[in-house]
Amino acid sequence: MKVKNYILFFLLFFVYGCATLPKPLQDIPALRDVPFYIVKNNPEKYIDVSLLWGGRIINCTNTQDGTVFEILYLPLDREGYPSETDSSEGRFTATSKNFLDCAVYSKGRLITVVGKFRGLKEGKIDEMPYNFPFIEAQATYLWKKRVPYDYRYYWRPSIWFWYCSHPWYCSHPWYFEYGYPFW
Repeated sequence: MKVKNYILFFLLFFVYGCATLPKPLQDIPALRDVPFYIVKNNPEKYIDVSLLWGGRIINCTNTQDGTVFEILYLPLDREGYPSETDSSEGRFTATSKNFLDCAVYSKGRLITVVGKFRGLKEGKIDEMPYNFPFIEAQATYLWKKRVPYDYRYYWRPSIWFWYCSHPWYCSHPWYFEYGYPFW
């Protein structure tokens, strides 16, 4: 019985350990679980602390000092991917010393940034004054665009395999509405 428990524990540990950050973000130690609102409400406590944050790019600007991003904060999953939700706690700015082309790092793309928190920076969202948390990026990772997949036409074995992959999703004209044989 003890052997089964050890094997189960090892398998669970192995499965949960498989989720890792993308390579550019792995080598830099950073706090992952610090919520946005805590840092924004207590900025003095987190000055010069490395944070791992991400979100949706709102604006990208190239300057002489590098690239400046305005990012809509989104919580990250365990792999560092920003969760695509309609709610956000706010925006932050991140600067990279490298030149990153704003045609590639365009508005709406998802990005994960690891870097040192440098405090709050005054700015505006349209006409409203806003204090942006400011991160000096040590590494950035631009996520690939995900293509939605239509699962209705995915073939999988079923008793209807000679007609279609799923009895409710048949779209051929010689099928009934729910995919039953016509005879």
